[in-house]
Amino acid sequence: MTNLPLTGIRVLDLCIVLAGPTCGRTLAQYGAEVIKIDPEHRPPQLTPWLDVGRGKRSVVLNISTTDGLNTFLKLVDSADVILEGFRKGVADRLGIGYKQLRARNSGIVYASINCFGRSGPWELRPGFEQNAQAATGVQLRNSGGKGQPRPATFTLNDYGTGIAAASGVMMALLEREKTGKGQHVEAALSHTSATFSGPYHITHETYVREDVGGPGLRGLSALNGLYESSDSWVFLNASLTEQWLSFSNLAKFSEIASMEVFSTEALRSKNDVMLRKKLEPIFLSESTAYWVNIMRSAGIPLVKNMTAAEIHEDEYNHIRGLIQGKDYSDSQNSKSSWGNTTWAGNPVIMSKTPLQDVSPSTFGADTVAVLEELGLKVEEIDQLRKKGVIPKHLPINI
Repeated sequence: MTNLPLTGIRVLDLCIVLAGPTCGRTLAQYGAEVIKIDPEHRPPQLTPWLDVGRGKRSVVLNISTTDGLNTFLKLVDSADVILEGFRKGVADRLGIGYKQLRARNSGIVYASINCFGRSGPWELRPGFEQNAQAATGVQLRNSGGKGQPRPATFTLNDYGTGIAAASGVMMALLEREKTGKGQHVEAALSHTSATFSGPYHITHETYVREDVGGPGLRGLSALNGLYESSDSWVFLNASLTEQWLSFSNLAKFSEIASMEVFSTEALRSKNDVMLRKKLEPIFLSESTAYWVNIMRSAGIPLVKNMTAAEIHEDEYNHIRGLIQGKDYSDSQNSKSSWGNTTWAGNPVIMSKTPLQDVSPSTFGADTVAVLEELGLKVEEIDQLRKKGVIPKHLPINI
């Protein structure tokens, strides 16, 4: 597809793990040419490669060598964006820091993505997803009220930071259209985690912040929360006045709804714990399918808590593109046999320029082609092999 928003933009992705590569994948989905550059001694793990390695050309290049660095700098000359996730100072020592590359290409947009940012007393600390969660109180708020912190079981900050960084990069590219100059974009997992925890960081005189492990772990209220059914769990949202009226008309709840203690919104809020205790055994008495059907008929939002297997089987997720995939069983020109592979789809749907469905390349598969595009001759590429700047045998199976 040639009419995507970022068609013609070249990105050099030096990142590892999830946050930085998520940024690169997002830019690729919007049409950018993303070249993922890795050293031979650090091959990626297969699962994240199939996730955040998608849509990228894969180059294996040792930029810690003189020839490798010079080759990378030639790529910088034609690049629009650099993505890096090194600790502060490392990129400068390698000769690829922002100021060094800006001097070579003034239009470069340089994105630095790490855990704690590039300034302040924590600037040199290493960190990953769970460290960002701990530093922003997420694990304490996930404690269940027992005072024992629990990590969130999914990498919300890695993915969130990658998408936020991609947004920052696109804004910097838009600004470059006005000035002709690039800029330094920073994104940090701890910043993302604090943003996602927004209500816990709001302070004003009339606001009472919920204690750690409070009732919000099951939802905001009895009418906005989790309930166990006879066979799984559902999340109910009947907190608006019109939803409460529909809720009250359901036979299962009419008796409770008619009680004086729940007759107004203020009384329902005051007696919230009592209301939840009365609703719990009712929800437990019927199946999830039963609750989904009657709530849907009444126009009340209620959704089953889905397992990963159920998500993959649900028709809705395939129609909407939430689950995508490709069968690599008969893939040619590849040393990898990934079989029938699936992944999460794009979070945004655009009517005119839909995000492209991107697939991963085999590790190192595009190395020679990219070098040839730089103008290197066969004998020059052979010399890079002999010097260990690029691997002797490509692509590499992971």
